[in-house]
Amino acid sequence: MRRDDIHDRLHLRQRLTLGTALAIGLAVAVVVSSARDGTALGAPALWPWLLTGLQVLALWAAGRHQWWAWLLGGAVQVPWIAYAVMTDQIGFIPGCAISASVQIYSFLRNSTGTTRLEAMA
Repeated sequence: MRRDDIHDRLHLRQRLTLGTALAIGLAVAVVVSSARDGTALGAPALWPWLLTGLQVLALWAAGRHQWWAWLLGGAVQVPWIAYAVMTDQIGFIPGCAISASVQIYSFLRNSTGTTRLEAMA
């Protein structure tokens, strides 16, 4: 394995770790804030606005070919799933799971420069 390949893999792993930390941190924030929320919805009203804003930012950045765009888009799906669970809106979960899969696949494909067949192998 070439030195550049090792460096690229390490860099990719660091970026995935960053995305995972963001996803978990936001999901924990959703759960903690929802546990203390006494509204009929079951979660503070700011969460759908904040999560939608992050998703729109990710889509905008993907259109501008920013390396972090697809990673942010995939990471924001985890707190959306936490929000869906906390507010009993279970119908969000399949769409969020599919969206996360597509966006993480796109991140990995764009980060490694692999073809579709190579990424699926």
